Amino acid sequence: MRSPSLTVLLVSGYSAVLLMIAWLFDRMGARSAERSARWRTGNFVYHSDQDAWKCHQDQWLWPASFDPDKRVIRYQGQHAICGRCPVKAECSPSPGPRELTRQVDPWPYSEAGRFHRGIALAVAAVAVFMPTAMLLGADGAGDVIVLTAAVIVALIAGVPLAKHLWHTPSNFPEHLRSDASSDAPGAEDSSPSGPGQPTGEPSLDQVLDRYQTRWASDRRRVDLPNPTTRK
Repeated sequence: MRSPSLTVLLVSGYSAVLLMIAWLFDRMGARSAERSARWRTGNFVYHSDQDAWKCHQDQWLWPASFDPDKRVIRYQGQHAICGRCPVKAECSPSPGPRELTRQVDPWPYSEAGRFHRGIALAVAAVAVFMPTAMLLGADGAGDVIVLTAAVIVALIAGVPLAKHLWHTPSNFPEHLRSDASSDAPGAEDSSPSGPGQPTGEPSLDQVLDRYQTRWASDRRRVDLPNPTTRK
């Protein structure tokens, strides 16, 4: 049996490199989404058993509404508690009670996740196509074996990246009222201002920025000085 040619080995190796790049890009996107979520929530602690967030002052933010456009649940604190909170200015950018959002769709079913997963899937598709195309014109047994193995490996590694195409969780919270981002109070107009110009729907970043935090550290709780303590 003739050994595989150098071109076949290079194409197979390049296919493996493309697969590693696809998975690396996908993981980087997931990690970036996790860091973005932690930044937006100010390291508030989410309790899945309560479906609520606990702030740095041990106060709860309960689900208030669901945005079907952006697929986020909006959580809100109590106005009476947030209004007299001693760290209100550092915690919330809005005059009302503290608000947070949470994506109901896990990675990669969110809007950003589909974008990153789509790029990773395109790279993986190239990794499958290259050895497959060369396999159609292979004439040596060694070339056929190596290319066939490369195609099988590429399919095994690439198929998991395509699962989001045929499976999308609904996760619609029926117990919450629907509050579209275009109808939400304080939603900003993303279109250029001017007479006769249509109103544009705010982007996902604009919607989430409304609920972002000003906390920049990894602190889970702020310890305030005792007001009865005198220097």
